[in-house]
Amino acid sequence: MADRTQVPAWPEDAALLAALESWMRDRRWFPLKGDAAPEPGSLSIIGSWELAPSVRDLLVSARRTGSRQTAPVLMHVPVVLESAAELARFAVDGEAPGSEGVLAPAPDGSQVALVDGAHHPAFWRAWALAALEAGTTVDPAGTRAIAQRAQRLRVITGEQSNTSVVMPAPAEGQEAQGREDGATGDVIVKLFRVLAAGRNPDVEVCVALAHDGWQQVPPPVAWSTLTWSDPDTGQEATTDAAVACAFIPRARDGFSLFCDLARQDDAGGPARRRAIELATDLGATTARMHAHLASALGTADGGRPAELAAGLRRRAAWALDEVPALIGDLPGLQGRLDALLADLAALPRLAAATRVHGDYHLGQVLHTSSAEGHWYVLDFEGEPLRPLAERSAPDQPARDVAGMLRSFDYAAAVGRVQDPSWLPAVRAAFLRGYRDAAPPRTPEQERTEDRLLAALEFDKALYEAVYEARNRPTWLTIPVNGLKALLAGGER
Repeated sequence: MADRTQVPAWPEDAALLAALESWMRDRRWFPLKGDAAPEPGSLSIIGSWELAPSVRDLLVSARRTGSRQTAPVLMHVPVVLESAAELARFAVDGEAPGSEGVLAPAPDGSQVALVDGAHHPAFWRAWALAALEAGTTVDPAGTRAIAQRAQRLRVITGEQSNTSVVMPAPAEGQEAQGREDGATGDVIVKLFRVLAAGRNPDVEVCVALAHDGWQQVPPPVAWSTLTWSDPDTGQEATTDAAVACAFIPRARDGFSLFCDLARQDDAGGPARRRAIELATDLGATTARMHAHLASALGTADGGRPAELAAGLRRRAAWALDEVPALIGDLPGLQGRLDALLADLAALPRLAAATRVHGDYHLGQVLHTSSAEGHWYVLDFEGEPLRPLAERSAPDQPARDVAGMLRSFDYAAAVGRVQDPSWLPAVRAAFLRGYRDAAPPRTPEQERTEDRLLAALEFDKALYEAVYEARNRPTWLTIPVNGLKALLAGGER
């Protein structure tokens, strides 16, 4: 890019927020939708860091409409102030300016534009250099490579709650932009969009698993932190803001892979056998992940079953309040939920709790295409709608199992599988792989696990209903159909 010192000065905060507000509300990562949307003009900037000339990292605060008692939601919005002439020199997501990454013309009407920093090379150059200066790097050479190759960035589209950007190594015949650029493989950087005070599990857990020797998590490269003054308490708070890891080459995400297998299903033929084989291996990978989480981060008492049941009851009440149509559309829903939670509360004990993935589904795993292909697990941030303290607390590993089982429902629906036996076969294969790779269990432990898994899968389907109602109403039928099957008490 050309000399950025000639770009005009930043607008005042009020004008900047006015330009950002409508764009932010349309992003999938913006968490306050529908009735929860903040009142127009109520957003505020509570943190601003100038990483380079015309490059700012912003922390924007928003509150649920009508609520002053709950803590505000904090959103991470890096912004680059770009001249019109320079804007024409690069494309966003391979498109002309005016696409996803360009927010708005500058509020003062001058010939500049506001660009989402996640889409702009200037932000990522400044981000990498800031991480090196702060010492938040595991691989300094890889971090310098990010700064050198930022012009080649590729934003991953379709992401739900964060923004991920691939920084590719030079292609064959392409000139490297520096020694580290030429010597470093592809890197992916994830910008966390909704922040809360404390360590982000996606940084903390990945580093811990890598140090424990588990090779099915992408090696971390660097991360960044932000420190600000809490507007309610005045206390200083710090959290992780973005993390870079090695990018796994020649791999497919599990969701697209299983959607294709559902679409190509041939009952007893090779496509079905491939789906069963991959599901079984994914189950075993999941069991090994839980073993390494326990080894790297320890275990805790599993707590009283009645307390877990009470927490799930509160989450169910929240979901039914958010999507009240579920009660009318699913007769017997409340009764079945009460019975499941009563069975859970009556258990004598729960297994030891560990750190878990927390938002485990097929989109969070990659399968390599090599001859000995195996699974990698990504994104240990947890459910984005849950508070950070909850996502970082030890939990039952069965929660991850329930999440993956629900994800197979999504693959069956999106892949439009024709044979109804596909979904129960794939679900059973995943469970078989998990249980065969996990430590042996007594009959009592098996019964406890079955009851716990049933309750947690129900909980996950209700959470999905809230998410889809807020963000993808046309997909709401997927968790609703899952709830219908759970109400029937059988496989599908």
